[in-house]
Amino acid sequence: MLKRSFIFSCWPFLFAAAILFLLTGCGGNRPPVPEKPAFQGTAKIAIVGFRAALDEGELPHTVRDPLSGAVFRAEPVPPDVVRDMTRELFERLKARGGQEVLPPGQALGAYSSLASGDMKLALLPAKMLQEIGKMLGADLVLAGYLYRWTERRGTEYAVKRAASVAFSLQLVRVTDGRIIWKGKFDKTQRSLSENILDLKTFLGGGGRWMSARKLACLGLDRLLAEMP
Repeated sequence: MLKRSFIFSCWPFLFAAAILFLLTGCGGNRPPVPEKPAFQGTAKIAIVGFRAALDEGELPHTVRDPLSGAVFRAEPVPPDVVRDMTRELFERLKARGGQEVLPPGQALGAYSSLASGDMKLALLPAKMLQEIGKMLGADLVLAGYLYRWTERRGTEYAVKRAASVAFSLQLVRVTDGRIIWKGKFDKTQRSLSENILDLKTFLGGGGRWMSARKLACLGLDRLLAEMP
């Protein structure tokens, strides 16, 4: 009876292990997935970074991303969070190497100069990013929006409310203004038993309840790993 009870209590972890085995151990006969091509030469990337999709004081509502068209459940995000996430983006991309990365301060200066000369340009996000890149002599511009930043209530081991974050990133080619890559991360952490298929997030958090910052950094690393 005790043995049966023990097995029943551990079924989420046994089920997760089985899924992990199926995902990793049974792919031996599949052809390898070709890697995405790297940048040719040394590309110069201007980091515009993040901006909040909703200003403080606005009511939460559904928002469409101005660049990608993706839909998010959005809430106002504090300015200090926007600054921290922009810094995290810059530092992570710089550490990755392979490209010349221009800091967000340069992009902000270019934006201020362009917007003061033509306010209509500020209403055209993709065109504005292209013009920022031209002004800075960059090949690419990386920018995104922060849609949600809900902090965890509780501890690493027990929560009343789990962390929830959402953001997007887009890579714009300066020569033609085309978005050549886009990514999004929209996640509310759940326990393994609530979402057995999201094993990657569970393992990324060490099996504990993450803070909003840790969850966001996990998402940022995922998106940058996918970016060409």
